[in-house]
Amino acid sequence: MFLDGLDGSIVNIILPQISESYIIDTGTVSWVIITYLLMMAGLILIFGKSAERGNIRRIFLCGILVFTVGSAACGLSPDFRLLLGFRILQGIGAAMIASTASLLCVTYLPRNILGMSLGAISMAVSLGVAAGPAIGGFIAQYLSWHFVFLINIPVGLVILPIAMYVIPGDNPGKVGKFDLFGAVMLFGMMAFGVYVLERIPHLGVGNPEIIFCTGICIICSAAFIIRELTARVPLINIGVFTIWRFSAVFLAFLIMSSVFMGIMYLLPFFLQAGMHFDSVMSGLYLLIPPVITVIIGIPIGRWSDRTGRRPFALTASLILVAISCIYLIILSDMGYILLVTSLILMGLFWGFAGGPVASRVVDLSPDGEEGTGSSLMVTAVYLGSVIGTAVYAMIFTLTTADGGIVAFSDLDLGTFMNGFHNSMMAGVVLSVIAFVLSAVVRENKKSLKVAVRSSDE
Repeated sequence: MFLDGLDGSIVNIILPQISESYIIDTGTVSWVIITYLLMMAGLILIFGKSAERGNIRRIFLCGILVFTVGSAACGLSPDFRLLLGFRILQGIGAAMIASTASLLCVTYLPRNILGMSLGAISMAVSLGVAAGPAIGGFIAQYLSWHFVFLINIPVGLVILPIAMYVIPGDNPGKVGKFDLFGAVMLFGMMAFGVYVLERIPHLGVGNPEIIFCTGICIICSAAFIIRELTARVPLINIGVFTIWRFSAVFLAFLIMSSVFMGIMYLLPFFLQAGMHFDSVMSGLYLLIPPVITVIIGIPIGRWSDRTGRRPFALTASLILVAISCIYLIILSDMGYILLVTSLILMGLFWGFAGGPVASRVVDLSPDGEEGTGSSLMVTAVYLGSVIGTAVYAMIFTLTTADGGIVAFSDLDLGTFMNGFHNSMMAGVVLSVIAFVLSAVVRENKKSLKVAVRSSDE
């Protein structure tokens, strides 16, 4: 899970180098992130359902193997298309690992150390996210961006034999129906929808390819909804979305994840093009948000357990509005105070959102559907990350392509900042929508009872 957290943040810092290496534009290079996160968003539910049916060990071990092989292939890719293909492979392995890691603890470890084990997993992910920008910046500056992927190989080769030794065998007796059709339709809806968002600036709204992919996305969406409403054992009980309070907090969390990841996607480009930082300095600056999140995440989560989630959701939304407003006006000659302030606010935002707002999605799920709420909450993180990256890349490309789409290295500073600021305007609007959605839903009675009981204890 440390590798999962690391790969979620380390690649952002090397996007400018990848763009320059393959001479591609800023929007196109976003697919290095999109393909990975799309696999996570589309496959975590699928692998999780399969693991619950007695395939935990098999999926985890396959995940380690696929992730390691995919990492090696990414590091050795001679061209951009092959890099994207192997990035898909790496994302499939990461989805296998992420969907089974906590399930291994729940299934095999004694209850008296379950909390400690899950806390260790959470800390490993946080440390990976925190270390990613600094490690990636150092590697890109003094070695090559290829080594960002190659460093996963020795770790994977160490983990695999240990996991084969310590994880008990699967129980072949646990079988059940699996909604394969629903899973395929869900993935198709996500994949074609994201592709349309990112490619519109390059091809145009009326392009036959865009029209075709939009049609496929609509068909997959309709087929998925019909399937989940009629299947005996659905992949997701989408009936939970008929409860407007749940839908509101889910959408608010999805929007927050989208805006945060959209900012994180463009920020390395700003640091290197606007602030003229090298990869090492950019990585050190990008270390600020996750370090703050690691420090405040657990205390903020415990605080929300005692007092309720709604105030933290509102605070997180307002912080995100402030971050987007700063990046809406920031210029390279404004100095470092505004930049550092924005990075501190980003750390505070995820400290408030990562625990309280995510928990609110589970709290407001119907009785008996907490598992569905938990799965949808995890999906919202990765799906939001995919959508945010695609939307910000689309807006940036549209507003910097007056004279045609050009590679990142060929953009002048004025054109770059125009695209950067226009992208952040979308973040301001979306953050306000997230605030409104969070505000209209009052505190859940279940979470209030838990908070009162925790306070009494």
